[in-house]
Amino acid sequence: MQFSAVLPIAFYLITAIWANPLVLHEKHMAGGRQGAGAAAGAGNATGRVCAEVKANVTAQISKWLGDIESVNKFVDTVGSVTDLEVISSMAATAFVAAQDEGASNTILQQDVTLDASGQAAAKALLGQFNIIGPAINDTIFNPGNVKKNLNAINGARCPPPQGAGAISQEGAVQAAAALAVGITIPPPQTPAACAAVAAATC
Repeated sequence: MQFSAVLPIAFYLITAIWANPLVLHEKHMAGGRQGAGAAAGAGNATGRVCAEVKANVTAQISKWLGDIESVNKFVDTVGSVTDLEVISSMAATAFVAAQDEGASNTILQQDVTLDASGQAAAKALLGQFNIIGPAINDTIFNPGNVKKNLNAINGARCPPPQGAGAISQEGAVQAAAALAVGITIPPPQTPAACAAVAAATC
């Protein structure tokens, strides 16, 4: 193509842009608005995720505290029961709660990043749950072993020096998870059986 043929085309393009200078500006602004909208959407999505995590952690800790209370009720009352079928039934209920305690320990670690003390407590709990769960499970099928198994359960759950402090460790994991999402929670309750163990030790 000769240079003389190019000039009319170039002149047409230049005059077209001058005639409508807002086209490029509007496209640029539209892109900017879309980018801002995407960022706002991402921010809102992040807010929703944070709110969801906070709600999940709150609910999980509440459930965990309820499960601790269920096991507390078992160790505080089953020792005075003589009917073996009732003992077995009580142990079955407590076993579900004990299993759920272990699940809560895992779930909270997946939901949030625990601080160092929370991580240490979560790790230590694995050994305690491997004592508590089997002892309750044995009571289901061998209710006559209830006294022996209660000693094992309380030995894991009660605070030192009478026990290994599993309940306190559970409280440490819960507190670390609560701190991570900015909520306040009550500590788990220690069963009356632990006070009885302490009195017998003195």
